[in-house]
Amino acid sequence: MRIKPLHSTFLTLLALALVYTAGLTFVTIEVERLIERTITPVIRASPGVAEVNRAIASDVEGFMSANHVRLAGYACLVAVIILTVVGFVIERRGLASLGGVACFLPTFAYFAIHMSMFAGLGILKALWLPFWGRWVKLGDVAYLPYMIVVYPLSLASVDSRRFLAGLMSRLGLLIFLLGTLAWFYARFQKKGTVDFWIYRLSRHPQYLGWIVWSYGVMLRAAQRRDVPLADTNAGASLPWLISSLVIVCVALAEEIKMGRERGAEYETYRVSAPFMLPLPRFVSSALTAPIRFLLKRDRPENRWELILTFAVYAAICMLLSLPFVLLDWPPGGGWMDWPAFAR
Repeated sequence: MRIKPLHSTFLTLLALALVYTAGLTFVTIEVERLIERTITPVIRASPGVAEVNRAIASDVEGFMSANHVRLAGYACLVAVIILTVVGFVIERRGLASLGGVACFLPTFAYFAIHMSMFAGLGILKALWLPFWGRWVKLGDVAYLPYMIVVYPLSLASVDSRRFLAGLMSRLGLLIFLLGTLAWFYARFQKKGTVDFWIYRLSRHPQYLGWIVWSYGVMLRAAQRRDVPLADTNAGASLPWLISSLVIVCVALAEEIKMGRERGAEYETYRVSAPFMLPLPRFVSSALTAPIRFLLKRDRPENRWELILTFAVYAAICMLLSLPFVLLDWPPGGGWMDWPAFAR
């Protein structure tokens, strides 16, 4: 049977997408394990590295002040904020997305850098060093789903932390793959609005895939023992939270653009499919309540309303995270030692 050129091209893209996803899975999960078994033990055994680690751990603030690390962190943070805001103002979603990815890059550094504690303080993490310590916990409300799953299992002495982190990373990559395949197929079919396959469950599966994947990476970062400072790991929830909110606002900006270009066609699709996740109506209503209260509708319709949406939800999430900061919870070594059975 002869395969049509269109179908042949699609099958080629399918194969490439599968290879790409397998590669990302390997980089996300397997490379970490490989480095832990080979390079990390050798570096830890090096006398110079051990002394540097102890010196930095004993005087983190002194190290950052003497080497202008905190100043560099503020400069990087301001640059990323400007990049993201300018992206929304001039309606360049690529720039705003780049800002969101930049916010998450330090989190990936926690997870990926195994050379030493000094490497963990390198340029990738400089962005969030102004908030190092208790204030990086201002996004810890993001750990609530993790706590709901992990804690009951810990009562039965089941440590599901690493499994859950790996599952989230793999699931995120799968969602991203399915969304990308549907998008490519729609382009070949010259279909203006993608409204089939996974797009019936989420209007933005690629963005959803990124958020789920990065959540898994955030969990692994919080579980790391070879990069914490002063024997604690405050986690990396604030970078993940900010990055995810930026990505959500990029998705909202895309909806504004599609509404202008496709009109009634896209509005019909928007009503029939959930924004990110298929959630119960009362949950969706609760999530959109703040923006409905401010804008008198359930979504922003211009760039300034997008910026307001980001600011409002960032403030709400930080306020909900304040108990973690004020109580300095979880105690001990932080998330790497929670629940207690992990100590």
